[in-house]
Amino acid sequence: MAIFETSDQLYSYISELFEEIATLPEAQQALKSLNLSVQFNYSLPDCVMTLTAANGGYTISRDACSDVTPDVELTMTGDVAYKFWTGELNVMGAITTREIGIAGSLGKIMRLTPLIKAAIHHNKERI
Repeated sequence: MAIFETSDQLYSYISELFEEIATLPEAQQALKSLNLSVQFNYSLPDCVMTLTAANGGYTISRDACSDVTPDVELTMTGDVAYKFWTGELNVMGAITTREIGIAGSLGKIMRLTPLIKAAIHHNKERI
């Protein structure tokens, strides 16, 4: 059985996580240096989310970028997303086996590392 049965559950999980980490000093520091958009394309359940970070803040929306081409696109299932955000996933292994699909600049993806680490660390504590 899938961890997320509906796209609403997946969206709620991710948006709540980002609302919580936005208050953490390490996430705020990471956001200060980001100026990019990331589109997450999820399947099982189908859901598209776009994270846009600029000027020390961020927005996360439940749709594709309509007015801007995302700098990075990550594609994965809802179950892989859960493992990703809880730190249970070997990300490089998942990329190699194509559990995570990537489109965009590797350099831009690497700029997300501090924010992702803050999210994973916080998420481990809240579970």
